[in-house]
Amino acid sequence: MKNGDHKGKGMGKALIFDSSTIISLSMNSLLGILEKLRTKNFKFIITPHVKHEIIDHPLKIKRFELEALMILDLVKRGIIEVVDHPDLEGETQKILETANSSFLSDGEGMRILDAGEASCFALHNLMKCECLLAIDERTARMLSENPDNLRALFEKKLHRPITMKGGALGIFKDVSIIRSAELCIIAYEKKLISLPAPPQQAIDALLFGVKLKGCSISHDEIAQAKRMFK
Repeated sequence: MKNGDHKGKGMGKALIFDSSTIISLSMNSLLGILEKLRTKNFKFIITPHVKHEIIDHPLKIKRFELEALMILDLVKRGIIEVVDHPDLEGETQKILETANSSFLSDGEGMRILDAGEASCFALHNLMKCECLLAIDERTARMLSENPDNLRALFEKKLHRPITMKGGALGIFKDVSIIRSAELCIIAYEKKLISLPAPPQQAIDALLFGVKLKGCSISHDEIAQAKRMFK
C-alpha cells in the first residue's frame, strides 16, 4: 500500500471527501479535526481524482504548496486514504456525462460536476459499504438532494428557461452528503475544538470561517446551528 492507496475492499463505514470540503478545512487550519474524528471503523477517503486536485497539482504551485503538503501528511499517516477501484474511471465518466447533459440551456448541456466531484459519486456507487459524501459545493449537493430546485436556481441566475432531463438523475438519489460545516459542529460537540469564546460565538466563528472559504451554508442555517448551543 503506497501513500494509503488500496482497493477499498472489506471496509466499514466511510466518508468520501470531495476537494471542496478538505480545502475549506485546510484554509481554516482545521485539518487536525480529521485525525481526531477518524476511528478504526470509520474511514476518511479520497479518490485519485481528488488527490490530484488537492495534492498532486497544488504541489507544483508555490501559492498552494504548503496546504498540499499538510494534506499529503494526512495521507502518508493513513488519516486520509486514497481509494481506487477497477471500474472507477468508467463510472466517473458515466456520472459526468449524466450530470452534464441533464440540464439544458438553449439546447446545450450545462457543466454541473467536475471530475473530482463525479469520482466521489462514482466511488459511492461502487463501494459495497455504507458511506457518506463530504461536499461543500452547493451545485453537487442540490443535484442529489433536490434537482428541481437546482433547475430553478439556474433559471434565476441565468434569466432563461432551463430544461431538466430528470430520468437519468436517479443515480444521484439516496446519497447522504455532509459539509465541512457539519464536521465542525460534530468536532465542537465532541470537544475536539477548543476556542476561547462562549459556544454560540465559537459556532458562529467556525461556520462563518468555512462559509467564507467556500462552504455553501446559509445565514439561516448558521443561526439555527447557534440555537443548538443555547
